[in-house]
Amino acid sequence: METVFLIWNHINSETDNGRVLECPFTKAAPNTFLRVSYMGNIRIAGCKHCCMRWFFTFNDIECKAPAAIDAVVYQNIDLNIHRSANIEGYCAGIAKGLVRVGLHVGQCHGFGIFKAYTGWNSVSRIIIEEFEPPVA
Repeated sequence: METVFLIWNHINSETDNGRVLECPFTKAAPNTFLRVSYMGNIRIAGCKHCCMRWFFTFNDIECKAPAAIDAVVYQNIDLNIHRSANIEGYCAGIAKGLVRVGLHVGQCHGFGIFKAYTGWNSVSRIIIEEFEPPVA
């Protein structure tokens, strides 16, 4: 099975709502799982009682099985903390062929859009791996 390892240096994305990064991946089989991971920094700034969510999509659709692959950052006071993040998980039910794996940022449930930053002054990595389904 294939593994794709992508690296960006200082992407400094100020995207607050939408796709931050996208990676093409060719999935070999229809019944396999994709394991994805993002390693880099994320932050929100200039707000109090705010929350932002980073999440993976596959051909612009969030994973449904077994669950969404996401992380949230919440803060109650206005700080400017740069957090190292590791967002990872498995996704099933994706057809074989070309898959556009995206890292997005957007609002948390019950919150608005705030100032989000991804990959400030650091290296960001996305790893995509294809795995056989577990044996029951």
